[in-house]
Amino acid sequence: MSRLLSQLRMWMLALALAAVGAVLPAAAATPAAARAAVDTIPVGDNPLGVTVSPLGHRVYVADAGDDSVSVIDRSSNAVIATIPVGDSPAGVAVGGLGTLLYVTNQGSDSVSVISTITNAVIATIHVDGTPRGVAVGELGTRLYVVNAGSDTVSVINTLTNTVVTTVPVGNTPAGAALGLAGTRLYVTNASSDTVSVISTLTNTVIATIPVGANPLGVTVSRDGTRLYVGNLLGNSVSVINTITNSVVTTIPAADGPGAPAASPTENRLYVVHGGSNTLSVINTDTYAVIRTVPVGASPGGLAVSPDGKSVYVTSQSDDTVTAIAT
Repeated sequence: MSRLLSQLRMWMLALALAAVGAVLPAAAATPAAARAAVDTIPVGDNPLGVTVSPLGHRVYVADAGDDSVSVIDRSSNAVIATIPVGDSPAGVAVGGLGTLLYVTNQGSDSVSVISTITNAVIATIHVDGTPRGVAVGELGTRLYVVNAGSDTVSVINTLTNTVVTTVPVGNTPAGAALGLAGTRLYVTNASSDTVSVISTLTNTVIATIPVGANPLGVTVSRDGTRLYVGNLLGNSVSVINTITNSVVTTIPAADGPGAPAASPTENRLYVVHGGSNTLSVINTDTYAVIRTVPVGASPGGLAVSPDGKSVYVTSQSDDTVTAIAT
């Protein structure tokens, strides 16, 4: 377990899709840094991935050190349930119109399927080695699981909870995001310094895009035309045109950029920095950092609320989640 968690801190500073919280106006007298933290929520040991139900009333956090998932209530910003899952959970994603939660378990080589109504595991799906990133298909009938240990992506039928095919990708894949109306799956390959572009219609890799050193987290812009990749050791964020599958610009991002998350409502990109324990807010029209927000120690997972008004950041060393107003 300790070796897995140590490896995880190097490769996994990112995961996830949406979060929720209250809104706090930004202080007008702080141009460079913001005091926008809404709340600090204690969760389990070594929290990683974070996501939220489509309606935004529940937030789910994978606690890798406790082999559990913390369920946070939106109205109170408090943990209301803890769900036991497999060994060293990392990625979380909501499906089934909000009724199902999928959790990747790195140490168990499995995916736990949780009913969000009962907060109980209802199925366990076995996949290839060391599953990490996870994404739910556009119609919810497919689940895509990134397997860092076997350099593959498992494609799962969510109606039967069975693996229907396995797609080879680059070395040590980490993060995953869907784009172009669910017809493309983008997978970061941490040891190959590339992004694999998979057609979800044929389940084949149709392009490989070189990016910066040690790409981990990945997110798609709200209009689907841009892909943002956080390069942990490259101290940068690669901006990719999803039509041409080419890097159009690179945003400098010091202090170990990990998880990026695009706002669903405005031209904003959020990036966590493990080296400085901060969150950067980037204007995607100018690619300029417009705000820097302090967060907890060793920030990892990052998610934006469906209305774009708040963010959640998991802090691995503090065992907390920080709720931040945008």
